[in-house]
Amino acid sequence: MAELTERERAVVLAAANGSSYRDLAQQWGIEEITVRGYGHRAIRKLGARSIAHAVLLACQAGILDGRRRRHGDHAGYEAHRKRGEDPTLCEPCRDGERAHRQAMKKRTRT
Repeated sequence: MAELTERERAVVLAAANGSSYRDLAQQWGIEEITVRGYGHRAIRKLGARSIAHAVLLACQAGILDGRRRRHGDHAGYEAHRKRGEDPTLCEPCRDGERAHRQAMKKRTRT
C-alpha cells in the first residue's frame, strides 16, 4: 500500500466525517475536480473500489486512527503488531516508538 499525501489523507478523513468533494473544494478554495483527483489517487493507492471502501481500508491500516498515527501516514508500531509483523524491523516505527516512550517517561516524571 502506497503512502498517502497530506491532501489525499485529508480527503479520506473528510469522507469519513461525511463531507463531500464539493464541501472540501469550497473549504479549501480550489476546484472540485482537483479534490476528486486527490480522492481518486487515495482510492487507487489504498486498493479500494470507492471512497467509502478507502475510508474502511484506511481505518483498518491505522491511517485515520489518531492513536496509531504517531509516525505520520505510516500505520505505526501497533498496526504492525496486529498484523503479526515485527515492528522493530521497520525503522520509522522503531524510531517513533523510542521517541514516544521517552516522551511518556518525561510526562510521568513531571
